Amino acid sequence: MDEEKDLDGVLNGVGARLRKLRKERGATLTALSEATGISVSTLSRLESGGRKPSLELLLPIARAHQVPLDELVGAPPVGDPRVRTKPSSGTGRRICR
Repeated sequence: MDEEKDLDGVLNGVGARLRKLRKERGATLTALSEATGISVSTLSRLESGGRKPSLELLLPIARAHQVPLDELVGAPPVGDPRVRTKPSSGTGRRICR
């Protein structure tokens, strides 16, 4: 259930990030529509939260803005999976989790 809430929170923030990025770049919905092949109506609904984002929609937008998909969805930075950042001690041993 917590995973669902996290996913909803991430998806709800996408629209605002899309609008902010588009405006920062000085692009209009029409120009973005031409660059992505996504209708102006669909782009507008994505930005306003009226439509849930999908990979099918987000990938062309990320390409058009030349940003990683992670930036559009607000994914947290991912560190090196081989590096464990929270060592703990137990039974005289140091354990990295």
